Amino acid sequence: MDKDQVLIIDGFDVTPYIAFGGFQWQRSDIDDSDTGRDLAGDLRRGRVATKRRLDITCRLLTSKELSQVLTAIMPEFVNVTYYDPQEGKMVTRIMYANNNPATFAIKKPDGTVYWSGVTFPLVEK
Repeated sequence: MDKDQVLIIDGFDVTPYIAFGGFQWQRSDIDDSDTGRDLAGDLRRGRVATKRRLDITCRLLTSKELSQVLTAIMPEFVNVTYYDPQEGKMVTRIMYANNNPATFAIKKPDGTVYWSGVTFPLVEK
């Protein structure tokens, strides 16, 4: 990530913990309950909102780094600053994270513990 490609969660810079290729952006549409196909097969759609979702994959993390990342995404809602490719600029959005796996990877001879498989979504409120 270059200098404009950062991920800051409530003031904590998560960028150094992201794996290469570990920042995925997507736009999601929220449709109303009447959305669906009619008897002719044509789609009747009522978009009520557009939200952003970021899927983050971390590099191998030490226990201390993992604790910092998990603590940053723990609040119900967080302020997330990142480069939005659709807007072409840095933005800050209120988001939440859930379903945060982590796998014990290895304990080095010096006692340092590493975790892998650390991923989390950040979904716009």
